[in-house]
Amino acid sequence: MQIEGIRTIVPQIEEGKPTEKVLGSFTEALRSMLHEVERADANASELKRRLLVGEPVELHEVLLATEKAHLAFQTLLAVRNKLLEAYQELTRMPL
Repeated sequence: MQIEGIRTIVPQIEEGKPTEKVLGSFTEALRSMLHEVERADANASELKRRLLVGEPVELHEVLLATEKAHLAFQTLLAVRNKLLEAYQELTRMPL
């Protein structure tokens, strides 16, 4: 059995600089989360509108959509707060 060195398995990473792949995937994850919150809010708003104008919509569907939108927004807010805390922690670090 041949053992390969760790340098051949793990791609080389420049010290002190985040790789484009990591930065891109993080950005895409945040963008995806924001789009999901927007979709959930739009869906809840549409169901509420349909209920208010008298279209046949089940009340429990409106409540579930509204709660999903609320939870998605709360999750996004928690992520934003954690990012701000991390940024503030970095700015307080002595050089």
